[in-house]
Amino acid sequence: MTSSPPDPLTIVVTTPRSDTVEIRLDGPMDDETSYEVVDTVRQLLRTHRGVSRLELHCGPTMTGDDPASLAALLMIRRLAEADDVRVILTGHQPPGDGGPG
Repeated sequence: MTSSPPDPLTIVVTTPRSDTVEIRLDGPMDDETSYEVVDTVRQLLRTHRGVSRLELHCGPTMTGDDPASLAALLMIRRLAEADDVRVILTGHQPPGDGGPG
């Protein structure tokens, strides 16, 4: 039996308002892809001066129990705080939380 490779991570960036940048993650953020997300945030903060809000929309594949994704989220928070940017995390469920039921 062969296993299929994991789904790739797609990072979609939009700027719905002049003070907001949205990043939508479609796919897993793990050891392989977390650096891409942090680098994307770092570049966005450099190029979008005046942004006060960063919305990070995580898909259902991000469980938050992977050390690399947790480290990436902490780094993103630190980068944003250094520029006085508020980070809003959406679409993420804590480990063991199956949602409403």
